[in-house]
Amino acid sequence: MRMTISGLPRNYDKFDLQRLFNPFGWVEYTKILIDPITGLSRGKGIVEMRDDQAKQAMAELQGKVIGPSPLNIKEAKIRPRPNI
Repeated sequence: MRMTISGLPRNYDKFDLQRLFNPFGWVEYTKILIDPITGLSRGKGIVEMRDDQAKQAMAELQGKVIGPSPLNIKEAKIRPRPNI
């Protein structure tokens, strides 16, 4: 399952994000979203884990405060790729 996370500290990198989710199981993929103009973190990220582990992580981390605002974790919507 792919999840989107907002409310992350701006100084978080993908390894910090992985450490946050590791207690719930194997983290397959992490990414911190970067503003293309400033090159700084947007305070948002993406994590991929197995469905059962992701659901547990979402339940336990939702609303946890580790930065300027509480974490908001949602299941990411997979967008179809355009045919070119």
